[in-house]
Amino acid sequence: MSSPDPAVQAFASTGPAARGRGLIAVGLLCTAGMLFAQPLPTASEVTRRMIERSASVAGQTNAPRYVCEKRSRLEHRDSAGQTTHIEEKWYQVTWIAGFPFNRLVRVQGRTLTPAELDHEQRREEHFRERITSLNPRQMAARREGWVTATLLNRFDYYVKERVLLHGRPTLIVQFFPRPGGPFGSHLRDRLLGALAGTLWVDEQDMEVSLLQVHLCGAISLGWLGLLGSLSQCDLEVERQRMPEGVWLNTRQRVHLQARRLATPIRFTLTEEYSDFVCLGAMATRP
Repeated sequence: MSSPDPAVQAFASTGPAARGRGLIAVGLLCTAGMLFAQPLPTASEVTRRMIERSASVAGQTNAPRYVCEKRSRLEHRDSAGQTTHIEEKWYQVTWIAGFPFNRLVRVQGRTLTPAELDHEQRREEHFRERITSLNPRQMAARREGWVTATLLNRFDYYVKERVLLHGRPTLIVQFFPRPGGPFGSHLRDRLLGALAGTLWVDEQDMEVSLLQVHLCGAISLGWLGLLGSLSQCDLEVERQRMPEGVWLNTRQRVHLQARRLATPIRFTLTEEYSDFVCLGAMATRP
């Protein structure tokens, strides 16, 4: 009679909790293995499901609402790319009727003066008044998801591969400006027509968990570039799935290099969100 396998003996000698964790890990690996064996979805299927998800989330009226802290760090840079000045601000972010309001609480590490506190209070009151005054159509327009067919149709897509990100199956999708663009003459149209990048799309929720975007080439800001130009724009956004199933931004970083008339502009803005607290279902009106 052959002796038991050493690995089996080691597993059997562990405690119930350890064996439970091991079985869960094995189950996750098996599930991931089966998923990775599946063919990649087409780009059209991915974008269709993203639009459906975005519209579904935007239409929710009882979604969880949150408060969190936000730290903003603005680094001004010289022509050599060296940091010349740093501005740091801290905010308390509150969702009011589904829209985030950023209330300033600290500047450069110091608390606000009474005058600054009064200013922030008036800003919040004005924000609440504006939201309350919106009619149902305006409210729906403001809640419209940022992933729309109008936006996604500006680009071509390539589903590169499937990976695990934060333990969740994720599709890496590259996108490029669609030939024939830009689709419009406004600055926003020209900017979107010059962007390319990569999406990390959570395959279960069809939410973007990571976004990296860059400018393909310089664009004029008007009058054949006399008013200015944008030569570099790199954007990265990280998002996280909350325990309640809601996806929220946790970090975003933009590096911009431009010229306004004869003045060069170079800066890096980093915003980090933390200490999320769920307050329950969202109210449709403040």
